[in-house]
Amino acid sequence: MDTTPGARHSLADCLAEWSLSHAEDAALTFVDHRGSPDGLAVTLSWSALHRRVSATAAWLQRVARAGQRAVLLAPQGLDYVVAFLATLRARVVAVPLAVEDVLDNREYLAEVFADCTPNWVLTTGPLLTEMRDFLDEQRLTDTVQTIAVDAVPEALAADCRPVHVHPEDIAYLRYTVDALGAPAGVVISHGNLVAGGLRAVEACGAVPGRTVSVTWQPLSRDLGLIMAVVAPLTARLRVVLLDPGAVLEQPRRWLQVLSATQGAITAAPDFALAYCASRVSEQDRVWMRLGQVAALVNGGEPIRPDTVRAALDVFGECGLLPQALRACYGSPESAGPVSITAAGAPPRQLTVDRELLAAGKAVPRTGSDHRSTTLVSSGVPVRGELLVVDPDLRWPLSDDLVGEIWVSGATVARGHWGRDAAEQDVFGAKLDDPVLGTESWLRTGDLGFRHEGELYVIGRQEDLLTVNGRHLDPREVELTARAAHSALRPDGLVAVSVPTPRGDAVTVFAERSQHVSPKDLDLGAITEAVRCAVTARFGVAVDQVLVLEPGRIPFTSAGRVARSVCRQRYLDGTL
Repeated sequence: MDTTPGARHSLADCLAEWSLSHAEDAALTFVDHRGSPDGLAVTLSWSALHRRVSATAAWLQRVARAGQRAVLLAPQGLDYVVAFLATLRARVVAVPLAVEDVLDNREYLAEVFADCTPNWVLTTGPLLTEMRDFLDEQRLTDTVQTIAVDAVPEALAADCRPVHVHPEDIAYLRYTVDALGAPAGVVISHGNLVAGGLRAVEACGAVPGRTVSVTWQPLSRDLGLIMAVVAPLTARLRVVLLDPGAVLEQPRRWLQVLSATQGAITAAPDFALAYCASRVSEQDRVWMRLGQVAALVNGGEPIRPDTVRAALDVFGECGLLPQALRACYGSPESAGPVSITAAGAPPRQLTVDRELLAAGKAVPRTGSDHRSTTLVSSGVPVRGELLVVDPDLRWPLSDDLVGEIWVSGATVARGHWGRDAAEQDVFGAKLDDPVLGTESWLRTGDLGFRHEGELYVIGRQEDLLTVNGRHLDPREVELTARAAHSALRPDGLVAVSVPTPRGDAVTVFAERSQHVSPKDLDLGAITEAVRCAVTARFGVAVDQVLVLEPGRIPFTSAGRVARSVCRQRYLDGTL
């Protein structure tokens, strides 16, 4: 399979090529459950998608200048994809955001606008009034204009001017949050996107014209954008897109599409896979046919052994081949996968000594008890551009030694918007090595180790819990706390260490399950259950257990729990 980009310097170049060579082939299908419980499928061919993108790009060329920022705030669907690709075609810098933030997180949205100073908001007709109200509230109506992508006449496509895109030109800003909770826009270039798409295609073993990418991840998140736009455009893969809310409401909607699709690849974060597996009924297992799924990727750490087991058991009963299940590691500062499970076998698992791991060394153990912990491998490095480094000595570490994960290559971003000079040591780190020292590396901030050629990720350097001189993996503490009481939301729990008069102590923030009403919460019982469970397993006391309303725990753009942000907001009194 030849997926060499050649003269294709951007996703817009790829789209133009496919619109000529495979004009009437299906490119993008959106299955909309918002107006139809059974789902209404709308499909665009490569030529139809190209016309819509060209028309919107022509509109942007009339009113915008190259390099200006355009915020994307539209519902999941065809219009969001068209808006993103149109900004790339017009050399306008896209800023993909979640439309839900307009209702649920206006303060964060206002901070993003202040950081990237956009000139345009690309949305849809039904949301125009709401967007204009937000801009008026923020006193931005004089500087930020709105465009309804679904109202742009296709006839404008003929007016779209060809533009030369250099691989180093900025394609979009991927917003996440920094350690203090402030928005930080990762600068992703057109070259990053093409390289990231090729890596994703290679990692999943996708075949142009045959593989179908099925995704329900939000287009405002890394995983959704890679699966719905970036990888498919680089290698001419058909896409079937679903709405996240519709799938979370009824996971069978995702599984129905997979059962009906030959050669599908799909991906979801760990908690989402676990949730979907838990919702599969005995009746579902009768009709589900997952034997034709080429790759089911667990695309967000932490990857839990229980999730791997559930996926193999539940989906395996429905025909999923063990080797189709893959685990993947990526960084918000990289446009493609960093590592993924090698083809031919499910993700490997490794049981190690917990205390020695906390001290920086992975020592395998047989059996499972309170002195051990089991980790899931994130696979082998994609194209080998990965090191595990002692962050203080800046020296590559040998196998089984825990260090910071450093990556390099064409997918690595150049920095955060407006912060390039201040972050040279993050995006341009150098090794203290006479042979490797000249190359620039991205310091991911993630800790891990390599064992027999595979990468095991154990968490964020800044997230480690330090109590009485001991280092604890927050993910293990969170798993224990989560299982302690059924009133807690599975994907909404964070353990951090906070200062107290007696030194640093563990504090647990847990969201109330949406299935439990506030009046039915027994806060005393929850606190006691969490404290007892954590102390029994780890031998440390829990200072506080704070139960929050759903949606209060912050996440990064990659879908990771933002523990350091949660800790800072608690200390600031803004959580």
